Amino acid sequence: MLEAFDKALTAMAYAGSGLCFFAIVWAGFVLMAEGGSDRGGGSAKTAVVLAVVGLVLVLSAKAVAALLRHGVIPTIPAS
Repeated sequence: MLEAFDKALTAMAYAGSGLCFFAIVWAGFVLMAEGGSDRGGGSAKTAVVLAVVGLVLVLSAKAVAALLRHGVIPTIPAS
């Protein structure tokens, strides 16, 4: 069961990394399209920040699962 959960988290980490890459590339296109607007690429910067935050969340889930699996964080006993 733990192995299947680890494989699912690994797949989500790969998918999150790919989506983050494409979001940053898309933000680059948006920044180029906005060009000389007064906002200074506000929506493109927001897209990059949100992509990186999403990637951090996905990778932190993988890290917490790895810490639980190796016993670094004690599990909560069932009552």
